[in-house]
Parts: sequence; C-alpha cells; structure tokens
Amino acid sequence: MAVVRWTPARSLRGDAFDRFFDGLVGSTVGREAAAINPSIRVWEAADAYTVQMVVPGLDRETLDIQAAPQGLSIAGKLTFPVPEGVTVRHSEFTSSEFRRTLQLATQIKSDAVRAHYTDGLLTITLPKLESQRVVKVQLEDTAEN
Repeated sequence: MAVVRWTPARSLRGDAFDRFFDGLVGSTVGREAAAINPSIRVWEAADAYTVQMVVPGLDRETLDIQAAPQGLSIAGKLTFPVPEGVTVRHSEFTSSEFRRTLQLATQIKSDAVRAHYTDGLLTITLPKLESQRVVKVQLEDTAEN
C-alpha cells in the first residue's frame, strides 16, 4: 500500500509534473544521511550569549560542540532507528547530518561554555570575557565652587 500525502497543488498539477521535479531536485525516498540546516536563535545579554537549536532525534553520541574565543561550531547526526523485525512501508524520516558555525561579535570564555539537550532543544550558554563586556558608565556629580 502506498501512502501519498494529498495537497491541493498536487491535484492541480498531476503526477507526471511531480516526477519530473523529483528527478531534478532529488527524491527523499531511500535517501540516507542527507544534510540539514536546523533552526537556531541567538540572543545576547550583558554577560553571555545563548544559542538554541531545535534538533529532535539528535544522537547525543555524535554531537560535537566546539567553542573558540570568537566562534562556535555545532555538528551532529539525527537518527531514527527502525525496530528489529518490522518492515517499513512508508517513512518521511531520514537520517541527517548537520554543521552550524557562528561568529560572535565579542570574545567568550571558551572553557566555561555549557550545553544542555532536553526534549529536542539544544541550549548552549557562552559567557563573555570580563574585558569584552559592555559596562554602563554613570556620570559623576560635579559641584562647581
């Protein structure tokens, strides 16, 4: 039994049109270890940067996080193993590898970087060097005599 996802555009175009473009861009059927680009967000506080990446299915053993004074590199592999003794009839899950590299505006304490992975969300905290932190300067009161 073939499972076909219905979309309004497919019913307008037809299968021949879809087969043509599948050949140009590549079909996802049977593809292993495709490259993906997980979504990230980065925010900056006075004392640190925080990076979050959505990576459900991440194989923790393949996770490689490298911190440099002005950058961060994150690589890993998403895997979706199939239980033994079953036959997959349809799957839109593919094993995928990713690598993201970020350049930071200020230097960080590379040895103090912390990472947590919970419920498909990777969170990395990158503390800034003391000398790189922005400090608000207060005006001093000057009394003229």
